[in-house]
Amino acid sequence: MFKRIFTGYLAVLLISLVALTLTFSLTVRHYLINDTIDSLTRVAESLALNPGSNGMHGGGHMRGIYFGLANRIAYADYLLLLEDGTIVESSDVETYPPGNILENEPLTALSSELDRENHLVEKDLVAVCIPAIFSDQQGFLILYSHLDLLTQLNRSLLGFLALALVAGLAVSVLSGVLITRVIVDPLQRLKDKASALARRDFGGRVTLKTGDELEELADTINEMAGKLAEYDSAQKYFFQKASHELKTPLMSIQGYAEAIKDGTISPAEKTQALDIIIKESERMKTLVEQFIYLSKMEQVKETYTFEEVVLYDAVREAIYALQSLARENNIDLETVNTSEETVQGDPEKIHRLLLNIIGNALRYANHSIWIKTEKGRIDIADDGPGFENDELEKAFEPFYRGRNGGSGLGLAISQAIVKKHGGSITLGNQPQGGAVVTISFPLSRT
Repeated sequence: MFKRIFTGYLAVLLISLVALTLTFSLTVRHYLINDTIDSLTRVAESLALNPGSNGMHGGGHMRGIYFGLANRIAYADYLLLLEDGTIVESSDVETYPPGNILENEPLTALSSELDRENHLVEKDLVAVCIPAIFSDQQGFLILYSHLDLLTQLNRSLLGFLALALVAGLAVSVLSGVLITRVIVDPLQRLKDKASALARRDFGGRVTLKTGDELEELADTINEMAGKLAEYDSAQKYFFQKASHELKTPLMSIQGYAEAIKDGTISPAEKTQALDIIIKESERMKTLVEQFIYLSKMEQVKETYTFEEVVLYDAVREAIYALQSLARENNIDLETVNTSEETVQGDPEKIHRLLLNIIGNALRYANHSIWIKTEKGRIDIADDGPGFENDELEKAFEPFYRGRNGGSGLGLAISQAIVKKHGGSITLGNQPQGGAVVTISFPLSRT
């Protein structure tokens, strides 16, 4: 990761430096050309106003013109032309001898198009042209300079720029290494922590003090690690308890089945043995169904179909389903309804919830169970022994069983159902004795 980030940083840096160099070179060249044009124009205008100064067509021949360019002395040649292009005077008599017609096409075009443009920039030449009167004749003064000096100045400035860029590049590379390390090191630590989590190693924390999103990510990973550790521990506990719960009925079934096969029990006892096998099979079937249901309840994808549910109607349906069991145990089921409010809920899940809670009450009640519905709340109370203090804290844990308990999954499933509905479930004891379970649901909005 460090190599990729640093390589990308270096590539961006080099591209930026190349772009900066090209831009600087073009900008400097453009500036020097414009400065040359301005300087030549000023000199030409001064000479045109004073044609006798400096010896130009006023008493002597002048070799050339010197002018300032970028704090340096630059040299320019000149031409004095008549309107027909005849060279009157020249600082470079070898190239442009006086008396001849100017044959340099760019310079000729410049003097003929003076009304549109007074300067010319060629590949190796900069020239300016202004009208001039000499010996009572109308003509032109052309000053021109070769770009050799501009090229030298440009190269000199590029040399200084190159030194500055090399120094800047060295500093940038060192800074890039440090910055990349600052970025990569926390990412590497986060990667190592993620790899540890993949190996089911949930111990230890990754601590970052970057004050940015990486620190927030580290905190999130630590929180996730804690939850994964809890889930992993709960899963192991679940499997251990599930194995134990299934082992007991399986051993009973196996024992009686082998006894029947070996003929070690009498024909009169065989019927009783078969009844036990059937009963234990039903118990094991119920356990497996509860295991599957609880695992589904813990999944986000568990489907809930919400609709308007009248709680009192749901209570009556649950009582109807358990009425025969209540009669067998000589327990009265009494209901009190003070309202007809509805809640948003899954009828099947609420029905299972009530079967679990009322079923538990039937297991512990002595004579009576009272069920009261009021404003999204259901209170289920019995006249049994009630909850012990430690039971109030642990009753919702999967596989926790109190006195005369069943599989220990009913309350865990009930709590999961209530939470999915956005409600709450609490356990308590009545002042006169007996347990009470309170279930609350958010009322439907009207």
